[in-house]
Amino acid sequence: MNAMELLRKLVEIHSPSGKERDLAEFIHSYLKKLGYSPVIDEVGNVLLECGSDYWVTAHMDTVEVLSEFRCDGNICYGTGVADDKASIASILLALEKARFNCAFFVEEEETGMGSEYFAERIKPGKAIVMEPTEMRVCTEHWGVFEFQVCIRGESSHASMPEKNAIELALELIEKIRNDKLNLLGIWSKPENLYATPHECILKAEYLVDKIGSSELILKTMELLESYGDVKVIEMADPFSSKEVHKILERAIVLAGLKVKRGYMPSWTDAVNLHERGWDTVVFGPGNLKNCHTDKEFVDLRDIILSSKVLVKLSEICK
Repeated sequence: MNAMELLRKLVEIHSPSGKERDLAEFIHSYLKKLGYSPVIDEVGNVLLECGSDYWVTAHMDTVEVLSEFRCDGNICYGTGVADDKASIASILLALEKARFNCAFFVEEEETGMGSEYFAERIKPGKAIVMEPTEMRVCTEHWGVFEFQVCIRGESSHASMPEKNAIELALELIEKIRNDKLNLLGIWSKPENLYATPHECILKAEYLVDKIGSSELILKTMELLESYGDVKVIEMADPFSSKEVHKILERAIVLAGLKVKRGYMPSWTDAVNLHERGWDTVVFGPGNLKNCHTDKEFVDLRDIILSSKVLVKLSEICK
């Protein structure tokens, strides 16, 4: 298969989080046809171990399908084309010419369970975690503090409002707002009644770009708890690549490309690997900004280029 045919096949196998089995079996079969001996582990990850001292990873799951696959020249659209099936395609194309360890994880978009299970069982090493970075070498990985707070108000007939939970939520937002705050959702109760909302659930996250953010998080928690019941959904510190990015950058140069650096502002499987002692860097084709929307796209030429980088990487690490 060429890059477009392979990407189309990967995308047309729908694989929302928790339902990656069909895609895992396709990848497993594809690797066997190339002469490899992959395995599907207990949680559904597809693993291929070839004896190298580094791993290349991608995740198989996507968000719910918002748009179907289509191509316009070199640009392909559809849910999963960039996040993360372009990376899977790059890896599979590279494995036609080179041998290296690779892992395809389940549930990156939801629980992170796939990479967590892997990291608990495989000795820590070096990993290139493939995600849409516009081919930038993301040596810096931001942390995250994601939370949900249930704000309580007082119910009343809407024409005679009491303590409106939505207004309290808006008040809280203004107190915690800064340029790293992302608002992810707001829901109120009751619904479909002409009544003052007595409950409002606010979901948000802080992106954390500096080590030592615990003071900010602690102050935020104190403020959140003064408004209602708080649930911490995700908390991870920022971190940096140590040595593995240097190997990747050499491979990029050998592939005839210019090294571009960047940072990863979103949670990825690199977090679970890093927490268990792995040296990680994030890199891959695709534009993160449009992922998780009906505008998601990827350039086929970047899939081909990233596969060439992986081939050069295997030559360096022989």
